[in-house]
Amino acid sequence: TWGHGSMPRADNAVVLAAQVIERLAVPGPIRITPVMARFLESAAAALPDDVARVLRALLAEDPARAETALEAMCDPVYARALRALVRDTVSPDVVHAGIKYNVIPGDATIEVDARVLPGTTEPEMRAKLVERLGPELAAVCDISLIVFGAPVEFPAEGPLFDVLVATLRDHDPEAIPLPVMVPFATDAKHTGSLGIPTYGFSQLQLDPDERFLE
Repeated sequence: TWGHGSMPRADNAVVLAAQVIERLAVPGPIRITPVMARFLESAAAALPDDVARVLRALLAEDPARAETALEAMCDPVYARALRALVRDTVSPDVVHAGIKYNVIPGDATIEVDARVLPGTTEPEMRAKLVERLGPELAAVCDISLIVFGAPVEFPAEGPLFDVLVATLRDHDPEAIPLPVMVPFATDAKHTGSLGIPTYGFSQLQLDPDERFLE
């Protein structure tokens, strides 16, 4: 409700927006997709036992154990990327509200970036947002879709994938090719809809100081 700033009120849109942001910013439950399961198992098989245990903990049914494993990751950058690849993510990124310092705003807009894993639909993501808000906040919010791109996942097998694996091993016999998803969008959203198997192919050994994912 619009009003004068000299008389604060509980239904100040900025105050409600702050509550919305706080609830949306809480990470959702972990869900491991087939590609990420193969990545974690393959990486665990190639790494020392102590690291392997941390990776395999992510595959456990116990959410608390999985979260503890994520906290144990040695590099915060890769831990953050991995955290984004094992759940549907929600990031409140833009807030618009208010017209003047002494006017209580009656509306606020929050632009949210939600990234869904393969297997999650747009209606399901919308329902998750409403669930996070809770009945009282959901009652004073309207959720409008700006754009939706269906998640893309291709199997880590087949003729094209085999060529990528063989090429890596031709140049580096000790290489351990791993299938993995990326948390950002690519042109695979378009080629995939045409039935074209599409993979990113990184044959580079990055310098340890190269913060690519940052």
